[in-house]
Amino acid sequence: MPERSPQKIKKLREQAERLRFFSRSSLYIARTIALIFLGIMMCVLAFVFCARLANLYILVNEGMSLRIECILQDGPKEELDNYFTADCIASDGRLYDTTYHPYTVSSYNYMLDFSRIRVWPWLSQLSVDVLEQTEHIVGTANSNAVDPDSVPPPWTPIRYRLTASKVKGSWRINSIATLMVDPKIDPLPTADPARSPLPMATPTVSPVPTPRLSVITPTPFL
Repeated sequence: MPERSPQKIKKLREQAERLRFFSRSSLYIARTIALIFLGIMMCVLAFVFCARLANLYILVNEGMSLRIECILQDGPKEELDNYFTADCIASDGRLYDTTYHPYTVSSYNYMLDFSRIRVWPWLSQLSVDVLEQTEHIVGTANSNAVDPDSVPPPWTPIRYRLTASKVKGSWRINSIATLMVDPKIDPLPTADPARSPLPMATPTVSPVPTPRLSVITPTPFL
């Protein structure tokens, strides 16, 4: 086997070093591009998630508020098309309930508590569980009421599961499924008037020290 000259060995080593440098550089560039792509994808997914969450929150809040207004105060049902699909409106039995028709409701407190929100970007439908409550319904009986002195009956809380899908580029609620009627609701904690507040320390004002006067003894001239 012929011996290789030092120049040839040096050239082969330089080629090997260049190949290793090229390999390390390519791996670094590929890793950097992958990290940048992953970061962009995470930002896009986060943006889509936040946009869907905001759309669902506004859609459910405004749509269900209009729904309760149509039930209690005979609100504009034609505006429900902006929030619900036609099939959802047609199948909503409570929307066509006549319990409150004999009354003129002047005011009420409406509350909607959200839970189990699913707005992942890869889902074709959004869903959320809500607890619907209406309290302090104030109203008077109409002339067609059985008892002219009666008042509107209390509202029964219901826990729903709402699903929404895109219809012609806009999100609409396409299903209102009842999960539980009159669920147990834990009351909010109230302050105990029997408990006296804890005593608080009174800040003590420290007196400002009076500056001392220095007596300067005149030095006689020499």
